Amino acid sequence: MYKTLKGILFLLNVAFIFGKELSLYLIFKDYSLLIDRLCIRLSSINILCVKIFQAISLNNSLINDEMNNKLLKFTDNAPWNFSDINLLRLIELAGKYNLNLRQGYEIPINAGMISLVFKAYDKTNKPIIIKMKRKNIQQQLDDAIDNLLFLIYLLSFIPILNNYQIADVINKNIEIIRHQTNFLEEVENMDRIKYNCKNLKYIKIPSAIKVVTEEYPDCILMEYIEGVKINQIKEADYEGFAKQVMKFGFVTTIVHGVTHGDLHGGNILFIKDNSDEKYPHKIGVIDFGIIYELEPTYKGLLFEVLTQMFETPSRETAIKVLHSGIIDPPGILEQIPKEDYENILNFTTEIIDETVNSSKKANQIQMYKFISKLKDYLGNSSLSTIGIRPSDNFVKTQLVLAMSHGVTLTLCNNDYLTLADKVINELFHTNMLM
Repeated sequence: MYKTLKGILFLLNVAFIFGKELSLYLIFKDYSLLIDRLCIRLSSINILCVKIFQAISLNNSLINDEMNNKLLKFTDNAPWNFSDINLLRLIELAGKYNLNLRQGYEIPINAGMISLVFKAYDKTNKPIIIKMKRKNIQQQLDDAIDNLLFLIYLLSFIPILNNYQIADVINKNIEIIRHQTNFLEEVENMDRIKYNCKNLKYIKIPSAIKVVTEEYPDCILMEYIEGVKINQIKEADYEGFAKQVMKFGFVTTIVHGVTHGDLHGGNILFIKDNSDEKYPHKIGVIDFGIIYELEPTYKGLLFEVLTQMFETPSRETAIKVLHSGIIDPPGILEQIPKEDYENILNFTTEIIDETVNSSKKANQIQMYKFISKLKDYLGNSSLSTIGIRPSDNFVKTQLVLAMSHGVTLTLCNNDYLTLADKVINELFHTNMLM
């Protein structure tokens, strides 16, 4: 009952904010100010809005350039105030490890949904990063999740949204979002992926001092990586950086099966190294609060699909996709009537053909389209009661793509699949296997 009342108050607050800001817009006709104020005020009442803004920034299939520029700042500059800083802990940590915060203890260089980031210098004058949780973030996150779940519950009664099973996707990933507050786990994630990428000379992942986090669980002390943000790189360098982002994604996903789950624009640093003839374009990857692990069988089949999809007929690819582990329960497709199997295969083939040969775009919209068509078909056939559903592996893949595809599509100038084909050939020399 308490959560329901809290959810109702949250919705009333949201309605008030939209009402007030739209009224101001009608008076001043300033669209830029409308978006700016809405983003800030919505983030102030629910910090998960920051994650939503991060996911859709650079996603020009959903938003226009003006809105995109407003949302970009949320990738590493979410709203914060002085009360979010645990000042005593920051002073204690700096004193114990002889760190000099030249810009002051009240000025973070970045601000995320969970934490604030400070730049310091050690006794050798080497720059170092202090990542610190916002004060009372756990309670804020719990409240934000409760309100979000209440909103999603209400939205599930809208047929078009229910068809996409957005509620299922969010519910399955709530615990993963909660894990972002576990800094010791984040350090272990960072070390794990850094080890997996140790031979990739174009990937830089910071090293963290684990003993600091063991002593101060709300802090991470890590290496500083010099780089620029996506809106600061030259267009001439887009393709070079796009390839490195893709390679990082492909290697961590289909080779190691452990990948970054929050790869929005704020978690990638772009490094132009003209002194390195072989790898002038490098990327620094940060913030490992969310990672996704794929089951070995699914990872192997995903590898097969991705490395052959550009040379394989869409129907053949669809068969591999359907049997790759994207549908639960395992083995259910072999048990359904042939006519039903053919119908599911046909619309899967259409979506793959549209993606590879027509639109040349690979994004979460295509995945949602598959989910919608599958649910529509199951709801109107004799299969409605047998429990076919998208697998957890598929949901994880969907969330990874949702967070990262805005960056890759921007760098690829929206022609993702053409460049992906080149990258896959460079990584795995698949053109020699044909």
